[in-house]
Amino acid sequence: MLEAIEKLLKEYKKNLQKMSAQATAMALVQKKGSLVKKTKKSGETESESAKNSITSATSGLGETVKGQFGKKVTQVLDEQGKMLDKF
Repeated sequence: MLEAIEKLLKEYKKNLQKMSAQATAMALVQKKGSLVKKTKKSGETESESAKNSITSATSGLGETVKGQFGKKVTQVLDEQGKMLDKF
């Protein structure tokens, strides 16, 4: 009789450990998901900020720098802005 109780207790502890491991794994998966969302949002914010800076620099240079050099700089900055849109 005592052996049966010990066996049941051992099985209970084993199942408890499994459940604890599963709960920990689920918590880690949820944490990972929230970190991924936070990182993605942060990346989008930084990308938008960089795009706005490039747009601002392009318009400022377009008014200040004239000639072939100004056109080339404006073209490069426009390409950088488009690259950020794709990013």
